[in-house]
Amino acid sequence: MRIITVNLPVSFLQMIDTMIGEHGAYPSRSELIRVAVREFLIKELETAEKCGNFTILKPKPVDIDPSLFVHVPSVETVCRMENGFKTYHIVKKEGRIE
Repeated sequence: MRIITVNLPVSFLQMIDTMIGEHGAYPSRSELIRVAVREFLIKELETAEKCGNFTILKPKPVDIDPSLFVHVPSVETVCRMENGFKTYHIVKKEGRIE
């Protein structure tokens, strides 16, 4: 991931802060913003594709050697699967469990 800087009105930050934390729907501001941007991009790109403005290029899946790495679902996304998207972390295996 890359770090970016975004300037938001204080009122936006106050609303975001009510949705994060121990009793919120998101663990952090970053995760809430990632989800919001992802959903916005999906909606906008689908609309643009329907209008014929351009064709969405689907990213090629990354070829990862399953004997060396494993996809671990992020805890915060396991409970929120209504949009069909799930965030994974790719973790290197340290050793075999027998």
